[in-house]
Amino acid sequence: GATAQKEKPKAKPKTTTPKVTGPETGVTYKVQIMAAHREVGSEYFDRQFHYGGDFSIERHEGWIKYVAGRHSEYSSARDQRQGFISAGHNFRGPFVTAYNNGDRITVQEALMISHQKWAQ
Repeated sequence: GATAQKEKPKAKPKTTTPKVTGPETGVTYKVQIMAAHREVGSEYFDRQFHYGGDFSIERHEGWIKYVAGRHSEYSSARDQRQGFISAGHNFRGPFVTAYNNGDRITVQEALMISHQKWAQ
């Protein structure tokens, strides 16, 4: 059904607004590169995996999950995952994760919601 949008106060001209990634809407895909029980920074990724790229952190049931990228297409997330492997980053089995409005769901669910083809 239609959800009522809260009235937002008039925003200042867009030019002065710093770029903030808004709340995630719809289906998105990311690549999980590591899960751990402690938080580590980019120095650790640099040292352990020779990885200097961006990643973000999700906390879930005592785990800290490290994910990279944000894709609207499953295939481009899969390509990024393959790229990590090809580049020899030694991540322990990076895999594609899926989200619906920011909540983690299975890739199969995401593909059903977004009517995208499953491909290995």
